[in-house]
Amino acid sequence: MHILLAQPPQHILYIQYFASMIDNVLIEWFVWAIVIDIITGFLKSFVTNRTTSSKGTGGLLKHAAVIILTLTVYPMLELCGLGQAGDSLVFFFFLFYLVSIIENWGQMGLPLPSWVKDHIYKLSKDYLEKEEKQHDNNH
Repeated sequence: MHILLAQPPQHILYIQYFASMIDNVLIEWFVWAIVIDIITGFLKSFVTNRTTSSKGTGGLLKHAAVIILTLTVYPMLELCGLGQAGDSLVFFFFLFYLVSIIENWGQMGLPLPSWVKDHIYKLSKDYLEKEEKQHDNNH
């Protein structure tokens, strides 16, 4: 005799997967990367004297969109049996934020190994010269 156990409804499973994200180390790294990127972005704007409310607001909206996308899509991928795709998505975003943190760090003039500067466009001489010209033209 087989007893069939009823599968919980999809929305209940979604909520369970959503709640389980709190214990996911990758999600934790992702959230900390966003927080650190926001902090280093604000610090960079003050250090480089290029603080603008529109750029800050746009950045915060971008961060909010990425967070909402991740918090919505990740549990859905888990629910569909595509947990590895969800992990890949979060890891992809985490890497982008890591690069942004390094860019902010370097643009503040803080020390970075030369091999790191060589591989990040916003820290290259070409980008810095173009940025300086653009800044001079705006003033």
